[in-house]
Amino acid sequence: MYTLYFIVVMLAPAAMLIVGLMWKISPPPYQSKGLAYSTELTRKDPDAWAMAHRHCARLWTRIGMISGAVSAALMIQFKEHYVSFWLWLIVGQMVLFCVSVFMIDLLLKNMFSDHK
Repeated sequence: MYTLYFIVVMLAPAAMLIVGLMWKISPPPYQSKGLAYSTELTRKDPDAWAMAHRHCARLWTRIGMISGAVSAALMIQFKEHYVSFWLWLIVGQMVLFCVSVFMIDLLLKNMFSDHK
């Protein structure tokens, strides 16, 4: 059962790392309908679209690696008590994800707010 919990805890960091690396290598084309950072501001301005994906790729790659390493270390360190805190690890990972989205959105609003 521990292995299943370990895999579940590692899903979010792995997804962030994979998407970050994908976007670093090949960002999605402008106004792509697939996996993309698509907000009202990024859909209006191709420069905002490119900047959002460039910064998301860098940030999500770092967050994916760091949160994955910390989560794995904590799951290994507290192997006997994993049932108590595995869900808190996932909540922490989702908080990091949400904070990263708000950071990118704030950066875009500061850079492109006068482009209406």
